[in-house]
Order: sequence, then C-alpha cells, then structure tokens
Amino acid sequence: MNLSSCLKLYIVLETDMLKLPLDEFLKEVLSAGAGVVQLRNKYQPYEEKIKTAQIVRKITSDYNALFIMNDSLELALKLGADGLHLSYKDGHIKEIRQNNKGLILGYSCNNEDDVLLANDYADYAGIGPYTDTSTKKDHRAVLGAEGIFSLNSMLKIPAVAIGGINSINAKDVLSSQVTGLAVSSYLCASKKPYDDALKLMEIINERV
Repeated sequence: MNLSSCLKLYIVLETDMLKLPLDEFLKEVLSAGAGVVQLRNKYQPYEEKIKTAQIVRKITSDYNALFIMNDSLELALKLGADGLHLSYKDGHIKEIRQNNKGLILGYSCNNEDDVLLANDYADYAGIGPYTDTSTKKDHRAVLGAEGIFSLNSMLKIPAVAIGGINSINAKDVLSSQVTGLAVSSYLCASKKPYDDALKLMEIINERV
C-alpha cells in the first residue's frame, strides 16, 4: 500500500456531524477515492469510541484504506489501527516511534520545530490550519497556502494540508504542493458525501 497515494484524500472523522449512518458515510467517501480515515471524536465516551472504531476498522479494511487513530496509542493498538496521529500535546513521538515501529505515525505541523520532529520520527505530516475551522476550536496560528508551502518545503515526508478545506478553496490549498488534503466538516456534514468527495478527488487529480 503506497502511503502517498492513500494520503491524497484523508478523512478526519467526527461522527457527530454525520448526516448518514456511519457505515454508509464511510462506504461513500471510500468509494469516491478517500484513502485514509482518521477517527478523531475527541469527546466521545470510551466505550462508544471503541464501537465506532471497530466499524471504521472493518470498513477501511474492506476498501483497502488506512485507519488512523487520533491521539490514543492505547486505542490504536487495541483496535488494530494502521497508524496513530499525534500533535505536540499528545506525548513524545520519539518514544512512541521507538516502541511501535510497525505503526504509521502522523504528526501535526504548525511551525519549524514541529517539522524537525516530523522529519525525525513521523511517516507523514498534517500541516495547518489552512484557514479558520469550526471543527477544532483550539487550533494554532492560521497558515494559509503560503505558510503551508513554507513548512512543506522543509519536510522530507509526505504531507496533507488541513483546516477548513472544501471544494472551493482546494485548488489554492494544493498550490502549497502538499501530497493531499485532510478534510473534516466539508465531508462529514455533507448530505452527499460521495459526490463531494469525488469533487475533491477530481481537483486533486487534475494537478498530477
């Protein structure tokens, strides 16, 4: 499985936004070409999150896509996730990398210090936010396409841009030369996630 190819369209899943049942939503976005699903659901109770993650694990496997767990190494290992996404607040990536060599590790980058850590220990980076986003209230400094381009140019690993991305601004985001787009509310809150994911995939593939 080629990581860069999977990263073209990366879903950051917030199930409380969904307009469709979870299994239907996943099948639609994966059928449209998404290659990664990261389960965020930061405030979902533990037992409920396990049930959600089990569904994500099953359906991503069916579609040969990657399942990434946000924040929790314990849940990533417990549920057989392909990887774990971390930020500067989520524990020491160096120790996690040394002890879990089989996991795909992603790291959130907002500045040069983040990039240095990502280059040393991560398999891919998430750079952002591109713009203000309602999905994440405590986000760091907005970067815009130029800021994302600057950080991406320092990275030795593939990267996705994240933060308020939709079909209207996708071309501008992609001018930063990232590998792909990480999208949350635009798809999770969509009534037609297949159509909207396909629209993004067309924009992403146009530049290749």
